[in-house]
Amino acid sequence: MNNSHINFRKLGIAVLAPVSMLLIQDIAFAAMSLAGIAQIIPYSLVSYTVAILLFGYIYLFQGHLYMTDKEINKNRTGRTNRSFLCGFIVVILMIASGISLQVLSTGILNIIDRYHPELLEHYHDMVSHSFSLSNGSIRVFTVMFMAPIAEELVFRGISLAAARSAFSFKGAGVIAVILSALLFGLAHGNAVQFCYAFPVGIILALVTVWSSSLIPSILLHITINVSSYMMDYIPAIWFGIPVIIISAIIAAVCITCIYLVIHRSQKQSSSDKIS
Repeated sequence: MNNSHINFRKLGIAVLAPVSMLLIQDIAFAAMSLAGIAQIIPYSLVSYTVAILLFGYIYLFQGHLYMTDKEINKNRTGRTNRSFLCGFIVVILMIASGISLQVLSTGILNIIDRYHPELLEHYHDMVSHSFSLSNGSIRVFTVMFMAPIAEELVFRGISLAAARSAFSFKGAGVIAVILSALLFGLAHGNAVQFCYAFPVGIILALVTVWSSSLIPSILLHITINVSSYMMDYIPAIWFGIPVIIISAIIAAVCITCIYLVIHRSQKQSSSDKIS
């Protein structure tokens, strides 16, 4: 008997959560522009604060909306007691992989800029407007910390969980990871950012699935955003093919090690409970 089906209500939640966050951003921008305070207080700070409060509440207290009863019970009773050493190793690996991913994406963008600068003209304007250190400490803080927390709550905390609950057939987990990453890439609103946000979204989703927690993905996301400001102080000539290859290898090794450490910790925790 084939029990495969799609829960369209939860699939709708998986899609509507990111759309709602973008809508919050548009409403905040419009309201603050009309009030004449958009130049005083960054609208992104307000919109991400609202998103964190709203989606944080949904994530923490309204799991029945987007998860199955089995997943809710697992979250309540299935938390593993990981050692301090395990947590410390995962944190170090997250930081190393985040910096490596940022170096990798920056190197690829610099090579494109070197040979086809016209492709990145709009992208550079957007970066200088939104991600420059000259935009002020509040906006920089928002990009570094507020945005990763809000986006992880939406894309991995709710959208990924809802997508995993929506599909009940073989390979559903893979589809859920890809869907959440696709929505993450599309939410950035331009082709250049999509090209690196989509694969990074897959990695963030995998880390969330492996650890059954948002904390690792939030840490990794923060590391990527913080390290993006470091890239401005590194000469573009350093980002050659060898650096791109090395950073890709380091990122792959770190992500593999993250999986192995988390998997071993969970296996050890299960053995301790049995014994």
